[in-house]
Amino acid sequence: MPMNKNIYLTSLYFAFAFETTTAIAHQNDQAITFPDQIPQAQGDYVAASKVETLKPGQKVDNLFDLQFDDKQATIQKLGNNTYWIGVNYYNTTVIVDDNAGVMLIDPLGSERVDTVLKAIKQITDKPITAMVYSHYHLDHVGGAKQVSDYVEQHQTEPLRIYSSAAVYEKILRHSKKDDNNQIKAKVPLPTNVIKLDRAKTIKFGQQKIRMIVPKGAGHTPDNTLIWVKNDKVVHFADMINPDQLPFYNFAGAEDFHGYEEDLKWLLKKGIKGQWQYVNGGHGNIGSIDDVKSLLGYLDDLRREVNKQLEIAPYEPKLSDRNHFIWVKRWQDTIAAGVKEALEPKYGNMYGFDSGAVETHAIMVLFDIVDH
Repeated sequence: MPMNKNIYLTSLYFAFAFETTTAIAHQNDQAITFPDQIPQAQGDYVAASKVETLKPGQKVDNLFDLQFDDKQATIQKLGNNTYWIGVNYYNTTVIVDDNAGVMLIDPLGSERVDTVLKAIKQITDKPITAMVYSHYHLDHVGGAKQVSDYVEQHQTEPLRIYSSAAVYEKILRHSKKDDNNQIKAKVPLPTNVIKLDRAKTIKFGQQKIRMIVPKGAGHTPDNTLIWVKNDKVVHFADMINPDQLPFYNFAGAEDFHGYEEDLKWLLKKGIKGQWQYVNGGHGNIGSIDDVKSLLGYLDDLRREVNKQLEIAPYEPKLSDRNHFIWVKRWQDTIAAGVKEALEPKYGNMYGFDSGAVETHAIMVLFDIVDH
């Protein structure tokens, strides 16, 4: 299609470029279901263990079935002091220090947090003394009030809540004030707010926790990369679903270019050798190879979208009585062509027939058209 049409289409796509229903569900802590159930990808799969440390590159076996019940948690040890806990297709990171107690990175949503608390009790009887918000989406932090209440009722040790200044400000923006001018937030306000104009390190007992705001701000501008340096674990919520294709619209990524840039940062010289596991908040436990595979998928998407741009018809029809429909028909044709082209390579991946690939293709499409 000639470039002048692409430029014209840019002004039209906002009305329907993205599927908003999944983004709303994602941000408001609603249950997520997947329409397709297919065999997991090939790899080194092992039974989950809260005692045996997972080797880098290994994954938890039979994860779909394990995570179906939101009352059951899957626990996997990473390194010496870090644990991955999965509940109903969401994952949190837990750090246990002999002296400092337990740090919980993203308590998950209100429907899952009770299961997380029970899982922590299976790991240790140490108190929960710290909690970290990676970003302000309620499906990842909406259960924080329940954690705070639990600590207040069952512990003498206080709870410190860490977040970046960007997360704190976003919580305030989505809060209200009562008749006494007191802030009524949906989650407990952070007690330790860290301005991340550069990376900062939290000392949690003997553990070093590095907090970084990626330059790309690919998922959301407030999303924080949380790096458990001792155990070489990266918690990078909503950026990667290891063992799966990305969720719809790349999990609601607000900036596709930034999303890709942030993934590439994980593979930079001097960075990739310092981490071995990645918890993306969803999917399995990831490794460097998973990041490489995801970036390869993005390259394949971009290549196939560009091919479809050369052949997909753009057909204005007076009978439609609505010019929005012209772009919708065009984008859907391109997305269908991209999915067909990618099926030989990715058709066996979890999520391929869920409709997610089409949303990825549309995001890449309009990124190309815009830029």
